[in-house]
Amino acid sequence: MNTLESAYSIAGCLAGCLLAAGLAATPGMAADTPVKGGTLQVGLETDVRGFDAVEGGVLGQSGATVTNAIHDTLINYAPDGSSSPRLALSWTTSDDLKSWTFKLREGVNFHDGTPFTATDVAHHYNRILDPKNKSRSRSFISPIKEAVAVDDHTVRFILKHPWLPFLPFMGSRQAMSGPIPSHKNVEAGKQNRSPMGTGPFRFVSWAGGDRIVVERNGDYWDKDRANLDKVVFRIMPDTQTRYASLKSGEVDVIWTDRGNTIVRAKKDPDITTLTAEGAGALIGLLNTRKPPLDDPRVRAALAHATNQQVSIDVTWKGTVPFVTHPFRGHYDCGDAGYRKYDPEKAKALLADYGKPVKLTLIHTTTPRGRETGEITQQLFKKVGVELILEPVDQNTLVKRVFTKDYQMSGWRIADGADIGPQIFGLNHSKSSYNLTGYIDPEMDKLVVAQRISTDKVERGKILCTIATMINESGHIRYGGGRRYHVFTRNNVKGIPAIWSGVADFSGAWIEN
Repeated sequence: MNTLESAYSIAGCLAGCLLAAGLAATPGMAADTPVKGGTLQVGLETDVRGFDAVEGGVLGQSGATVTNAIHDTLINYAPDGSSSPRLALSWTTSDDLKSWTFKLREGVNFHDGTPFTATDVAHHYNRILDPKNKSRSRSFISPIKEAVAVDDHTVRFILKHPWLPFLPFMGSRQAMSGPIPSHKNVEAGKQNRSPMGTGPFRFVSWAGGDRIVVERNGDYWDKDRANLDKVVFRIMPDTQTRYASLKSGEVDVIWTDRGNTIVRAKKDPDITTLTAEGAGALIGLLNTRKPPLDDPRVRAALAHATNQQVSIDVTWKGTVPFVTHPFRGHYDCGDAGYRKYDPEKAKALLADYGKPVKLTLIHTTTPRGRETGEITQQLFKKVGVELILEPVDQNTLVKRVFTKDYQMSGWRIADGADIGPQIFGLNHSKSSYNLTGYIDPEMDKLVVAQRISTDKVERGKILCTIATMINESGHIRYGGGRRYHVFTRNNVKGIPAIWSGVADFSGAWIEN
């Protein structure tokens, strides 16, 4: 067996050391002695969809933030590509990198007092991997063949092939696959609405559309980690309300991606700003299954009609970067054949198509969703495309995209330890996450090739070729890159560098 160090050296710094500098002390961190007790009020933009890896679907920003407080992962995976023990104390891999064995921490209990064992880990991953369960997380970890509970404190993962993102996904707090729930709670059908983990806070209550309450887990294995008595996650969809509540002291922390609020908050001396760069992208999905979006000329025309910089300047007030591919910070793909804003070229392509183009865009009912829709509508109108806007709530949008009941929709390529699994999911013809219906045999070969590659440099070249093909096809449009902002009151301490927009409150405390 290889040691952890030799095995992981093959994977390298998968995150491209994207946020390595962010792991140093941030304005939200302090070297002072933490204060025990108190309640932290956190303002979230949206409600959580659920905490079960099958029933809940995907976490989203809010879901990941809450889940992070309730559950633990097997390992900690840092943005600089390093990893450290969490629920697993050590791990080794076979010479062919197709078998990984984890030794689990003993004496860890779930919040109901039942022991955490390898059965919980194996049950969690095998349930996601079972195609009958139709978990939306399955396509991201499908290189895993199965998880086997060797004994109570040993679990072995069998892979179909060597897979560089394996360790990052074991430590991912943004994906449903990372946090480990109680298998008994899952089998009892309670996990989606009453989550149970081994984390620093235990679930107390969830009033849909209002708040989720968690309290300190007094039996936590890392006993000195949690300082707060309670965290209340307030569901506050309106950005101005969240910001006003932060200013008044009604809440202590808010997450926002609204440009006006970000610009204002960063200038406020009474507010601490936590920010981080990210990979991934804000994207638009085009359903290629039916006319007119099945025609590459129409998709290319819409790409040239899209002015990403206008969206960044108007909607985001310059608070997100311009992108030509989703691997920012991981790989440098240059412009990757990005179709620049060119309304005349768009008109020519539409003239060659020869038919009127009328489309419907579903977007969220948030101010950002409405504004993005209106900008897109105006840009398309300039090239002769009629765009109907259909506002829906966040959960409805997600459901309609996954059931393919849409023509165009906003979406995102989530930031994370590795973007490759999402690229596979979005582009492989047989993936359950192929939301656009895009089919190209050459793309299938490439997304499989990047998945099985064990050479980081070679894999980067493949991913950049994929990025170019995406731009050429136009089934995915880019609306900006990822940059995250979390704002706290100045007396909130102990929040480490945010990653993928998810704040970690496990060691946070409130200065008196």
